[in-house]
Amino acid sequence: MVGENSQDAGLSAKNEMERVMKSTLDHIHMEINERFFRLNEMDLKFGFLLNVEELCYGHITDVLLENCKNLGDLYSREFNGLELHDEILDCRMLLSIRLPEKIKKYPKSFCNSLSDLAMKVSFQIALHILLIIATSIASCERSFSKLKLILSYLRASMGQKRLCDITLLSIEKAVTKKTEL
Repeated sequence: MVGENSQDAGLSAKNEMERVMKSTLDHIHMEINERFFRLNEMDLKFGFLLNVEELCYGHITDVLLENCKNLGDLYSREFNGLELHDEILDCRMLLSIRLPEKIKKYPKSFCNSLSDLAMKVSFQIALHILLIIATSIASCERSFSKLKLILSYLRASMGQKRLCDITLLSIEKAVTKKTEL
């Protein structure tokens, strides 16, 4: 394997398995930590949009204003944070006459149920970004995962005989170029 030390060559099967398992566990641990870190970043950005009940019926507008400003700063090309705050407050006013049981508790169903309210642009864009970002991240991870599988297949299928054949072809090509026919 790439990166193996010369002292690893004499490992017993048990020691080799232990080394591979520890390496794999370290890699999994690192991936999980990175994933939780990224999820925490997403929660800091979009977390207030995930709690639909608090969004529609919440009473703390200072925290909402701060969250909207932060999100507006991050996505300044898409929408304005202050407009988003005003639109959420308008939506609260429109939804205050509805019963809480009729309001959907998840962002996707909430976004679909608000289509009849003529939702404002900034609020709609923020909800769409929230809903799309998870899909785009997952599809990118899947495509990178497929690339990793292809790469590992190519490495595994590139046996010693094939490498020797490629080396011979390379030498023969160099000799053929030097020879004048």
